Amino acid sequence: MYETNTIIYYYQVVRYMNVSSVAILVFDYALTFSLEVSLIWKSKWSLPKVLFILSRYSTVFDVPLVLYYTITPVVSVQHCSQLHAGVSWGTVLGISVAEAILVMRTYALSGCKRSVLIIFTSIWAAGVTATIILVALFVRSAVYELPPLGTPGCFLAAANKAEVVLPFVIVLLNDTAIVAYTLYLGIRNYRHARTPLVVTLYRDGITYYVFLCIISLLNVFMLLDGMILPRRALAQLFNTFLRVMHSVLSTRIILHIRDVEQKNFESEHAPISAVRFNHGDLGIATDP
Repeated sequence: MYETNTIIYYYQVVRYMNVSSVAILVFDYALTFSLEVSLIWKSKWSLPKVLFILSRYSTVFDVPLVLYYTITPVVSVQHCSQLHAGVSWGTVLGISVAEAILVMRTYALSGCKRSVLIIFTSIWAAGVTATIILVALFVRSAVYELPPLGTPGCFLAAANKAEVVLPFVIVLLNDTAIVAYTLYLGIRNYRHARTPLVVTLYRDGITYYVFLCIISLLNVFMLLDGMILPRRALAQLFNTFLRVMHSVLSTRIILHIRDVEQKNFESEHAPISAVRFNHGDLGIATDP
């Protein structure tokens, strides 16, 4: 009985975390909607604009599914498995797009060096490919259970640890490589550059890494620790939160950069020259 009550309590914690994650997503959308209209909707179509829209609105397809299986009183195990598969693939898409935005930011910060683009795009592509394979294996092998005593929802009961954990480790390693290169550039090139654009590029990049690194480490720990009862009910505590924060932080990178560039254009009628942006690499240099 004690173990049953503990499972129910842990699962309630996961439910509250999922609902809080959705609330953060909606709140951030409300806060940044006016910026999105002025800086994204009215701009020319470009790769950064496409990435922004994908990162921003792909959450519409998978995050609501989390709420559905979290609060629905009667969900069969088979239905639960299908919903989790949809959420898993939505998470892969969303995080992959967010990581692509980070690669674009690093490319711009490097002065648009082709070698930097090739290296980090290759790392990104390899990581995405490995993640797709691991998630495909996970979706086929994962086992789900319904919470005891008619509690709404369902939770992961058994899965291969490598298939669960490695996708998040891959993201963490990719982010670590990018932030290491960012710090290298900061020490080598931009120690004395204090323009708003350069400050924004570094601030957002470091904030992105530190925040998501902490969440990713917590998520990996919970997944590893949650393979046995009763803690398995907590295994997915940070999954939705991590998915949401990738969307929130990656889209804010583009919004902040475009906002700084637009203000600079309005005040000086000239682009910022501390970092070279060619042909709208982040969609900011060529837009009026």
